[in-house]
Amino acid sequence: MTTRKKEFSTGSMVLIGLFAALCYVALFFKIPIPSPVGKPFLHMGNMFVILAALLFSGTIGGVSGSIGMGLFDLMNGYASSVPKTVLLKFGIGVIVGGVSSKGNKDDAKSPIKWIAIASSLLIVIGIALFAVSATFGNEVAVSGIEKKLVINPVLYIFSLILGVALGAICIVSKNLSVKLQYAILGAVAGIAFNLIGEFLFGVVTLLLAGSSFIPAVLSSAVSLPATLINGSFSIFVAVALYIPLSKSVLKSKFNLS
Repeated sequence: MTTRKKEFSTGSMVLIGLFAALCYVALFFKIPIPSPVGKPFLHMGNMFVILAALLFSGTIGGVSGSIGMGLFDLMNGYASSVPKTVLLKFGIGVIVGGVSSKGNKDDAKSPIKWIAIASSLLIVIGIALFAVSATFGNEVAVSGIEKKLVINPVLYIFSLILGVALGAICIVSKNLSVKLQYAILGAVAGIAFNLIGEFLFGVVTLLLAGSSFIPAVLSSAVSLPATLINGSFSIFVAVALYIPLSKSVLKSKFNLS
């Protein structure tokens, strides 16, 4: 009961309003990425969800993202996406907050092995995508679906950069606090949840529309590159902002009561 009261106190409501507004406004500012294929862009919506979860709590981050990004979809012609947005953004916040909070325990052990696993997966994915792109080109026709798989160079570049960055964190982990390591792992876990969620929602939506299973899976997978690009960007920026801001929050002794 004590935790629940704290989560929904006046202070937390103010923070939810602030970060919800930031999530909403952030979606209007898209950063285009120069690319020979498609029109990829970055946005900071998920970044504010992660940042709120890291600085305060998973509930604050998740509710902020659900409200801010859900309202954006509702008011800008994406009403059909509102249920997905509300669920996934809340999930990002809760997972980021839940994982990162483990670093607050006095007996918390380094989660570096999980960061190493994430690093290895991202590097393998980046190399695999580069190999496919170099062999078949940036647009690959996939049997069973009309839409081509677009392997944007930015996709494998971001994947490799994030993978190498996480690998570097593993190397210098002795110089990083366990709390920061869990914050990084939490951000990665939140974006991984978002990727899986986007994929599953895509599959279910296509199945309900009458598609057969294999084409539904392939079509949903084709849409994931943009999610991975934005996810990688969100992790970088959120963690970069968290490091100085967390110190300011602690010094200010921010009270959620």
